[in-house]
Parts: sequence; structure tokens; C-alpha cells
Amino acid sequence: LQWALQQVLGNHAHQQGSLVHPDYLRFDFTHPKALTSEQLQQVETLVRERIYACSPVIFETMPIDQARQMGAMALFSEKYGDNVRVVAIGVDSAEPLADAFSREFCGGTHVSNTEQIASFQIVREESVATGVRRITALTGRALNESLYAKSRTLDELAQSLKTTADQLPTRLANLLEENKKLKNQLKKGTGSDLKSAAEKLLAEAQKIGPAKVIVGEFPTATVDLIRSQIDWLRQKSGTCVIVLASRTEDDKVLLFVAVTDDLIKSTGLKAGDIVKQIAPMVGGGGGGKPQLAQAGGKDPAKIPDSLSAAEEMIAQKLQA
Repeated sequence: LQWALQQVLGNHAHQQGSLVHPDYLRFDFTHPKALTSEQLQQVETLVRERIYACSPVIFETMPIDQARQMGAMALFSEKYGDNVRVVAIGVDSAEPLADAFSREFCGGTHVSNTEQIASFQIVREESVATGVRRITALTGRALNESLYAKSRTLDELAQSLKTTADQLPTRLANLLEENKKLKNQLKKGTGSDLKSAAEKLLAEAQKIGPAKVIVGEFPTATVDLIRSQIDWLRQKSGTCVIVLASRTEDDKVLLFVAVTDDLIKSTGLKAGDIVKQIAPMVGGGGGGKPQLAQAGGKDPAKIPDSLSAAEEMIAQKLQA
């Protein structure tokens, strides 16, 4: 692996003489498993240190046996003659070639100094065959353009999230925490707890005249989940009026009222009228259609009072 890391710099030069864009680097090496993020950072640090050291790059033609004795390596499956061109990074003459940081056989064009590479960033590390990994990286102009594009993307994200680019990590952390709370809320509002609550309210419902009156407090859940339980209660009850209250994750109140069409026609009882009457009791307001209405509030301690008021209002209307 250490040999592979050391050869990355030299491979950049090989890419400059190929059909690949000179600022794009693709390097294959033998390794049994994916590199960790720490190893990739070590590769980047190693390469950038050599780039910033402004190391000279020299080219020397010599007998292939001599080149191999000096540790020069052939990175590609190419056939070589008796004499080979050796590229060395980190020495300024052929005499100390064995001390070079990188030595390889290559007949392509190269930079004359590592500072011409400008910088280096790995963008991908992947498997290309059994036991063979590939590093894809950017240098020079391509890296600059990539960084500019990422900067624009960060600015767009920051604008969408109503924050600044430097505050994005904090903003994203907050969003993830909110998402976690919502998932917990969903868990609380699904399964046996929510179903049991609906079944219990149905079993305890009063019968006033032709209608079942279903009134009670529901577990914390999303609006969609509570509405789905309201639909279930209407299907099971036939002619009915439903009033549900639920505490939210941030300790506020949701109120829901539903009235079946036949009851609206026969009694004039409307969901919107009921919710407008009880919502102020929990410090909120709301409205909706005669069949379904919803409201929010700030005072969960007043939920029992609001439900009692709803029961009284419904009873008076139905008995009348």
C-alpha cells in the first residue's frame, strides 16, 4: 500500500501524456479492501506535501536492469525494450536517482516540477476487480473548477435552508435532530398504541339519538396518522361526530373535529362550528369544512376543558 501511495504523484505525470484530461487522475493499485477515510486523507496529505515541496521531476534513459536495480517500477502492463525512460520525483539529477521519492518507467510527457500540479483531491475510491482498487482524483484547473462548483452548491443550499455557508453544519445537525424527533413521533403514533386508542374511544362512545359521539385525547402523532384514524372511526361508527385532541412533540395542541354528512343535514351540526368554539380554550384557533375541521393551540393543560365543552355543545345540538 505504501508503494501505491508513493506512485500517485508519478501517475499524474503519465496522465498528462495520455488522452485523459491532464487534470484528472485515475490510478489503479493492488489492495485487498477499500481504503478507510483516514487512509484516503493520508494519501491526499502525502501527495499535497510533495506538491507543495516543489520537488523537481527529472527524466533519465538507462538500461532496464539498471532502472530496476534503482527501484523504478512499471505501473502498467506495457512491454519495454533494453533501454527505458525513467521518471523520478524529488531529485535534481540522475546520480542520486535511488533517493527519489517516486521512480517509474514512463515514455509520456511530464511536469518539470510538482508545483505545476497545483493541488490534489481524491473524489472517488472504488473496486475495479478482485484485489484491485482505483483512486480517481482532481488536480490543477479541474480541481479549481470542482471547488468553485461545490462553493456555488453550498451557497444554494445555504439560501434554501435560510442560513449561511459556514453555518450549514449546524443547520443540518438541527434538521437531523428534528427528523429524529419526527421519526420518534411517528413510532409513537403508529402500531398498537394508536390503534388501541381509537378502539378504546369507539368502545366508550356515547349514543345520543342516531349518532355516536366520540370524544377524547389521542397519543402524539402526525396529522396524517390522526386523520387516518378518524377515517377508521367514521367507517366503524356510521352516523357520528368525532372530537380528538392530541399533544404535539413540542408540547402544543392539535384539535380535530369530524361530522358525517347525514348528521350535518339532519341537525345542522358542523365540524367548523365546533372547532371554532373550543380552539380558543386551548389558546389557539382554526377552522375547516362542515365534515372535517382542525385547529392548533398552545395550552395542552386545557385539553380536558375543551373536550368537555365540545361534548356539551354536541349533546345540546343533538338533543334539540
